[in-house]
Amino acid sequence: PKRGGSDDNETIACRLNKSIAGSKTILHIETHCCNYGEDATFPDPDAIIFFNPGLSCPDYDWSKALSAASSFQSSTPFLITTNTEMEGFADIKCLVDGGYVSSKELPSYVLETVDVETTSNNSRYNDDDDDDEQNKRFFFCENPYAGLRVRQSGTMANDLYVKSRWVMGGLLQRRDVDEKKKTKKKKVDKSKKKRNKESEERGSARKKRRKGGSNP
Repeated sequence: PKRGGSDDNETIACRLNKSIAGSKTILHIETHCCNYGEDATFPDPDAIIFFNPGLSCPDYDWSKALSAASSFQSSTPFLITTNTEMEGFADIKCLVDGGYVSSKELPSYVLETVDVETTSNNSRYNDDDDDDEQNKRFFFCENPYAGLRVRQSGTMANDLYVKSRWVMGGLLQRRDVDEKKKTKKKKVDKSKKKRNKESEERGSARKKRRKGGSNP
């Protein structure tokens, strides 16, 4: 274990370098005691994994960690596990509502369940309903690597669950890119409303002139 220091090393809990038998590969493991995106800076990750984070639970605030995970130069692959299917769908809705995952990447059965709006006419589906579902870069299914131990819920007496029984994965989109798209859309909508208003005013003015010209 290593602690202390004035830089990011102060968050390091342990480091491990292990040679892989029969290979020249060396596995490097480093753990940190910190809040992701707050107490330390890290290089761009190859992937980010959340083990049963409870994104939809009001007792936890993952906004800073998710914002940090969505701030890298390219979209970051991620995995999230949940104990129950219901909690998984709730976490998916949190990701979409927060702008961390694009609704266009969700398969139709997921969109239908979480009931998110993806178009201006309040449709739950993408504009092209015939898109090949196999091309979606998001999945949600039972975790084939989950354990077998069944536990009893501490909040619901009759509820049983297996830890990390469900898993989802996809790409965390860059928040700044998403915000730019939203800003651009707002500007386009505002400009369109302005043109429509000017057109209505010109039409109204022409009607008044015609009405005035027809008077004796």
